[in-house]
Amino acid sequence: MNRERLWRSIDRRKAVYRRNMKPVFMQSFEDQIQPLYERISQTTDIRDVEIRPLNDQAIAEGYKRLYMITALDYAKRKREQWQKSFLKSDDEIFEDLIMQEIITYLERNAGATITAVGDTSVDVIQKILKRIIPEILDSGIGGGAAQTMLRDRLQSEWHKAKYYRTERIVRTEVNRASNWGSLEGTKSLGVEMNKVWLSAFAAESRPEHEAADGQKVDLNEPFTVWGEQLQYPGDPVGSKDNTINCLCSFYEELK
Repeated sequence: MNRERLWRSIDRRKAVYRRNMKPVFMQSFEDQIQPLYERISQTTDIRDVEIRPLNDQAIAEGYKRLYMITALDYAKRKREQWQKSFLKSDDEIFEDLIMQEIITYLERNAGATITAVGDTSVDVIQKILKRIIPEILDSGIGGGAAQTMLRDRLQSEWHKAKYYRTERIVRTEVNRASNWGSLEGTKSLGVEMNKVWLSAFAAESRPEHEAADGQKVDLNEPFTVWGEQLQYPGDPVGSKDNTINCLCSFYEELK
């Protein structure tokens, strides 16, 4: 087996999902900050603008959409790869079950991440406002003109920030969702299998993930990577250093 060729084939498929999800999260970040734009237009002194509350529900909806598309597709595809050999078709029942599993997964794992995204947004906005508000005040502009300038400057700075944050989130979560979906689709077969870690053949791959390449465990057992127990690459039980921006995959083998 050419492992690099296999990984590149898998990653090309994931790249389609990354590309499709970027506009979703770009819009989610824009919707997140919309309440702040409205408060800017209502304030009489731009120094009194309150950052909170942001629309974090927009981020939650972005995560839900990503998983409902990516994880579901990968679970169905993985099941279909083996379906002819092991079981008769019951795709409608399986799809209902996996969709419920996705909802449960998001409730269990995404809450803290979404909160962290919201907190990071606040930090980013605070830094932007701390820099641009004094510049606007020093220019002598006040009233409605100051509000307009603040909104325009913030909008420009936020566009840059949301682009880089979207890149990281989509890269991390598409990989996480596709690997989780693939694992759940395989488990649904009820067939004894092993899973094998497939390290990303990319320049930025972590040495610890490269060292895990080829590690084989039972389908229901965790991999041991960087001293942590991960059911699949990107497993959110792992630390940020071990999971954020991970592009590793795995594949299955019959026992």
